[in-house]
Amino acid sequence: MSTPQPPVHGAPGPFPMGGQAPQNAWPGQAPQNAWPGQGPYAGAWPTPGGTPAPTGRTTRPRRTRAVIIIGAVVLALIIGAALTRTALGGSDEDLSRKIVEEYLTAVAEGDADKAKGFLSYSSADESLLTDEVLRVSNELAPMTNITVGSVTASSEHANDYLVQASYDIGDESVSTTMTVFITSRRSLLPSKKIVTITDHTRLSLSLFEDVDFTVNGVTPDTDYPDVFPGTYELAVSNEYLEITGDPIAALDPAGNAYSPFDTGPDGRREKNTVGVSEAGVQMFREKVVAEATECLASTRLSPGCGTWVPQRPDRELRCEEVREDSVHRWQEPEEAAKLQNVTPVHRLGPPTTLEAVSTQLGDIEVTATCRQGDTWTEQRLYSYEATYFGTASIDLTDPDLAVVWGR
Repeated sequence: MSTPQPPVHGAPGPFPMGGQAPQNAWPGQAPQNAWPGQGPYAGAWPTPGGTPAPTGRTTRPRRTRAVIIIGAVVLALIIGAALTRTALGGSDEDLSRKIVEEYLTAVAEGDADKAKGFLSYSSADESLLTDEVLRVSNELAPMTNITVGSVTASSEHANDYLVQASYDIGDESVSTTMTVFITSRRSLLPSKKIVTITDHTRLSLSLFEDVDFTVNGVTPDTDYPDVFPGTYELAVSNEYLEITGDPIAALDPAGNAYSPFDTGPDGRREKNTVGVSEAGVQMFREKVVAEATECLASTRLSPGCGTWVPQRPDRELRCEEVREDSVHRWQEPEEAAKLQNVTPVHRLGPPTTLEAVSTQLGDIEVTATCRQGDTWTEQRLYSYEATYFGTASIDLTDPDLAVVWGR
């Protein structure tokens, strides 16, 4: 019996349609009814040794095309995200004018994400570049009357363009020059240009570093947070403190960092200062007055409260020695009123402290049994240590809010 010959590709084989291929025709036998384009050897007849003969075409699974399509979509999304701040055409001057106008409009409309997309950053604190912070800013003083004017190329830095712009924030009029940087994105789409605003509005809050505070209701991550042009109100988290003064007017993105201690261009704004809240005053009075009252009632030489009677008061000519438990202390009405109405001040620096010095607490009148020679008599004492309280302070980081007395 002669060995059947492989059919020519594309031509009828030796077996009629529906016929059976001979069994064990050669090693690496073809499956039954296997014609070119069918079975695991699609497109090739098996050759001796079981290796399919190359045909010049390869059949790929259909899912490969789906993967390619999905990959193309993902790549398009990535490119689209990367080109958020790019422009298709127009002169560099037109692009600069357009991006400044869109940026200021986004700020005026309270769209923080859109406005932030126009800015360039390098290790900046963006914690206040949010819709919430911008909403409060616009409620305090909205941005209106936006006008974008002439554009000129920078003579100092290549690819920089200087854009004249003006707007109002509340009743403050701002005229500024904003810097726009333009460059080409050559690695992906050569026809695209990256257009970003390089000016940043920033707050300088380092002098408040010992106080937990918020800006327009949000706690900044650092002492130098970036903000949009606008108005920013500070508040203290501690109930015993408060910030007084007008909100910060951070008006010009091309300006320096804005400080809470700025008074504004016309001097009308009141500087921000940290003070003691009414709750802080009441807490301080209750604790300090209670301890001071106990000290006044004591007959001991050293009752506490930063006041004491020296047992041998060298400066008291009529008192060489003072007897223990013989001291009487009181305050005249005018001095007692100082103690009852004491108002502490806030002292910055770790720890944050409320404090009242001795003169704020009123003078003390003192008598004691004194010895002069061999005679003991009751005498009036005038030494500084005996007639003044010490400085009273309360560390607000102390959970017990204990009164500390010192000199």
